[in-house]
Amino acid sequence: MMSASSSPTTSSSHRPTVKALLVLAAVACLGIIARHNLRGDISSQPLRLSTSYNDNYELLDTSGPLDRLNTKNVAEQQTSESNNDNEYFVFLQKFPLQNTWQMIFHTEVVVCPRNSFHNDADFLSTLDQLAETLSPTTDAPSNDSTKVPFVKVPEEKWTKQSNSKCVQLGYGGAACPSACCGSPHGNDNTNYALNSRHAVIGNAMGDAKQLFLYGVSDSINGMDAYRAVCGGSTTKTMPTTCVSKWAGTDYNPLTNNCNTFTSTILKCVYGLSDAKPNLGISDMVNVACPMEKRDDGMDVQQCLIPVMTTSLSDAADEVMADGR
Repeated sequence: MMSASSSPTTSSSHRPTVKALLVLAAVACLGIIARHNLRGDISSQPLRLSTSYNDNYELLDTSGPLDRLNTKNVAEQQTSESNNDNEYFVFLQKFPLQNTWQMIFHTEVVVCPRNSFHNDADFLSTLDQLAETLSPTTDAPSNDSTKVPFVKVPEEKWTKQSNSKCVQLGYGGAACPSACCGSPHGNDNTNYALNSRHAVIGNAMGDAKQLFLYGVSDSINGMDAYRAVCGGSTTKTMPTTCVSKWAGTDYNPLTNNCNTFTSTILKCVYGLSDAKPNLGISDMVNVACPMEKRDDGMDVQQCLIPVMTTSLSDAADEVMADGR
């Protein structure tokens, strides 16, 4: 009798364990699928400038309102046109991944000098008006409830911009362990047109690209932004890693993906918001920028820009000589 009465209890006690095992198995299968089918692998091996740096680093203060990151009154923009040629527009471009029913997304940062749009006054006017609606920085949000962290750029406007003066900053997976080998930085990336639908990964849906404006910098160009995140990969010593070392093998579809890289550029280099346009589960990481000490002794969260000791042209010659 004891045996007969205890058997149902034993069977029911095993049911939660079986369910738990089934759930774990399902999660593991989803992880494998995500790892192999939903990951963004770079479409080609990266070409990075083999540039020498010294031990000096530019400290970027992103702890408060930055003169270099601003939104200006449109009238002020027009009256000071001759003085703002060194401004850089900071964009985010968003692509759905193939075979994901537009539920998984890849993002990149694109940085364009203002003068790359001088042949289209209407587009510049549009950008200036959009920039006026943006919050200055993530650490100094505006009290104006109408200010937003990013704004969508009309497709009929950006698709006309074919001038290849922008810098494309993206990250993907690759079978390479060296620092920043997952972030291509070749000629196509450093001479990028805003209307390009090409992403650094091979499975992004270029025809579904969307573009968003995040801010305007008057000192940090796209090359500087890349060096802030990846410049240390060409040095023997680097004071800190900018969130990750961004090797191709460091890629993880959930915890260290293309959107983590985008957040790092926006937040840790430009001091902008790392909020994204409806990425869902594609963007689940809250990036923590490295803590650095300013000259006045205050601790700030930011990435460092290595100071170059050779010119870009010399660096390019060095790359060609190395056959890379």
